[in-house]
Amino acid sequence: MATTDFENLEITSVPTDADEDQFVSLWNVAASTMGGDATQTRYLASKFLGFLCKHRCGLLAVSPTDAKYLDDWFERDNSLLYDWKPESEKVDLLAQHVHVPVDLLRNFLQKHKFQAEKNYSPRRADRVEWFTNDWNVG
Repeated sequence: MATTDFENLEITSVPTDADEDQFVSLWNVAASTMGGDATQTRYLASKFLGFLCKHRCGLLAVSPTDAKYLDDWFERDNSLLYDWKPESEKVDLLAQHVHVPVDLLRNFLQKHKFQAEKNYSPRRADRVEWFTNDWNVG
């Protein structure tokens, strides 16, 4: 990670990744921001998840099908919500299924002073609460 300046990140997205309501997967935002580098994308997606959870961000949306898929996954393997280390594939799974409005995400990150190099590690109970009550299904 030493080769990337995480202090001056410009959160970006590719316009063609957006749906008709301008939502983009959290993974695609991280990928665009990191220039497509998979390791750095996972790193940033991990930081996004921890930060957004810590601040109980309610901007995240998931389709009913994806919500059921993630619920079922969590029932089988609760590490889905507990293992958000930058090297964890659980980060990929969550970040690829949840969508955010990019402009509102940028504003939220700026308002709450997101720092990609900082460690955001929400408590387990907070992760479940956030996933269960703050994500928008629809």
